[in-house]
Amino acid sequence: MMINLGKRPEKLIQDVRYWYGLFSHRRGDQVWKGMLQLALHRMMKWRRQYWVMRTQEAMMLPQLERQFLQADLAQVQALLAQCSPDEDPVEHFQYGQRVQMLQGKLVAMPASINAAPAGAALFFGGRPVAGSYGIKAAFSGQAIEQFQEIVSQRFAAHEQGTLAAKGPVPFGDETQLLVTDVVRGSFGFVLQVPATNSNGDKATLKAAVDEVAETLFQMSASDDTLFDQAAALLDDRQLGTLQTFFKLLDDEGASLRLVEGERDFELDRAAVSRARVRIEGLSIVNREQQLDGQFIGWSDYSGQFDLVPHEGGNVVRGVITREVLERVEREGINPYKQHVKVSLKVREISVHNRSPKLAYTLTDFEVTGVPRDWPAQLVQTGDGVL
Repeated sequence: MMINLGKRPEKLIQDVRYWYGLFSHRRGDQVWKGMLQLALHRMMKWRRQYWVMRTQEAMMLPQLERQFLQADLAQVQALLAQCSPDEDPVEHFQYGQRVQMLQGKLVAMPASINAAPAGAALFFGGRPVAGSYGIKAAFSGQAIEQFQEIVSQRFAAHEQGTLAAKGPVPFGDETQLLVTDVVRGSFGFVLQVPATNSNGDKATLKAAVDEVAETLFQMSASDDTLFDQAAALLDDRQLGTLQTFFKLLDDEGASLRLVEGERDFELDRAAVSRARVRIEGLSIVNREQQLDGQFIGWSDYSGQFDLVPHEGGNVVRGVITREVLERVEREGINPYKQHVKVSLKVREISVHNRSPKLAYTLTDFEVTGVPRDWPAQLVQTGDGVL
């Protein structure tokens, strides 16, 4: 790094401000940095220590690293636009090189995010938080504990299906996340999967954390359809924990920003209250149903199906259990266009002042024959008649 001390004072101040800020402590993620004056013959020794510091810096979530890079790039581009290669070629070259370096890192960031282990950053705001100084210990402890419980329950539901109403959550020890960092801005915590977990557990746990983040977003969204989609995937155990989580946030007057994967969203006070009211007013009735029909839609990738009932009526749309998908793959079955008898789990979801919604889950099916009068039947869909 070289700075021309003979340039105009205002330009010199801008340069010093940028480079000093770049190499000073970073409050957002508590990365400590500094400036060193080194003799060239000592560079190899300090180079090794530099990489130790870089390794510590790289421990933060890549999603947060991307935000720092984007802010840094915007600042350097503004400085580059103000300098001239004729007036100060060294300065112009340095800023140009840094722009290229930052752009290269940002291009590679999506791959880093996808390859990163399960993790999320939870930033809290509102009454429990004293600026960037601190947060109420009782509130933060309860909030992290309940978020962890939601993750563990979602993981267990993936592995074993509907959870029992009481008792220990299966795989509770295997799904524990670690608090690996405290992040300031508002006040937040970085939670990540332990390095000791097996690759298979890491992948499944990452999927569970991803689904929990999506559920929190959908539960608080202004669009009722998103709330219905999230509610259809919850059992009573998960629903109870989510009620406790949103009640805590609402009673404490807290807001939440969650960074996970490619997601970065904030639940302000209105969103938190909306989620609480919806969940506390939610009523779910489960029942089993058998139905004869024809699959007119089947997706292994999204795990969804469309079924035309033989008896007529609306097309039934829903999700396919993992067990059914595994059986289809194992037996080499192509369900599309097959006439079948299906076993469905039907959930009737009711919220105050709204009509009930039905959510279907396919738990089993067997291939049957084509009804004699099938070609003559008309099938009612949501958009008309097939």
